[in-house]
Amino acid sequence: MLEQLKHYYNQYKHFSWLLVIAVIVLAFILMKLHSDSSNQEIESTAQNVSNSHLDNDKQNFSKKKESNKEADTETEANRKTKVVVVDVKGAVEHPDIYEMKDNQRIKDVLNKAKLTSKADLTTINLSEKLTDQKMIFIPEKVQNLTTSSSISTSSTQSTNKSPQTKVNLNSAKENELTTVNGLGPSKAKAIIEFRETKGPFNSVDQLKNVKGIGEKSFEKLKEYFTV
Repeated sequence: MLEQLKHYYNQYKHFSWLLVIAVIVLAFILMKLHSDSSNQEIESTAQNVSNSHLDNDKQNFSKKKESNKEADTETEANRKTKVVVVDVKGAVEHPDIYEMKDNQRIKDVLNKAKLTSKADLTTINLSEKLTDQKMIFIPEKVQNLTTSSSISTSSTQSTNKSPQTKVNLNSAKENELTTVNGLGPSKAKAIIEFRETKGPFNSVDQLKNVKGIGEKSFEKLKEYFTV
């Protein structure tokens, strides 16, 4: 029996070594496959984790951006609805303090205050934006008053220019002669030149002989002079 086993061993010992080598190679292949599978699982897990973090970052960025946008929108809305207080006076039916929005114009608040028929908007910029604590004064039209004032001033000047006492043709200087209404510097010089070349005036009627003074001018001037 032992001899028979030895015989079989000697006959198949080369195959046994091949079998051992085959088992070792198979074991190595299995280990390699297992290792590759584990690495793939690790890489897959790492990729999933990375993708998860990336998705979270994107979501956080999107939420932050949306939040900032909402904040900007809210800020813009607050800015647009900011209230300003303005004081309206003068030629309006309802002079008062008005609460308005800072994007409104002077025209808007005047629509509330109601202009009177005497309101003068010549110097008012209706397109100007309202600002807080602004005072808006609407003046009244003063055209008639200005005309009357001009007439009064002109009349006063004419009265003031006419001397209260008569001017002596033979002794008056140029500045005294020009106080007479209607007699300017050129005629005053002509009077002085006449008396220096022709001698003193003997009568007021000699004014008609002065250069530049005709019959019409003489009639207007004679009452203001004496000799």
